[in-house]
Amino acid sequence: MGSDANRLRKKWQDYSGKNAGIAEQDFFEALEIIFENTEYRIRKRPKEFKKVYVDVELEEQELAEIYTPQEEITNHGVFPDYAIDNRTTKKQYT
Repeated sequence: MGSDANRLRKKWQDYSGKNAGIAEQDFFEALEIIFENTEYRIRKRPKEFKKVYVDVELEEQELAEIYTPQEEITNHGVFPDYAIDNRTTKKQYT
């Protein structure tokens, strides 16, 4: 297929990203409604896991087997879209 013909085709990426964003927002709003007047809440983009692998203590043998770049790694973890908190527990995230 030539470049001109390809430009005219409707590409799945053009609308799937938009649909995914709408689905995520619908999911969030549904859980907000379900958690209303309960001990639970849903939060977007929680940050407490962003350094989950940075401060892990490893043995010397393990460290020797891991590639270590010259520049220190300060951010290495997971970035979930949402987190659900139980408001009755002592530790609360913001």
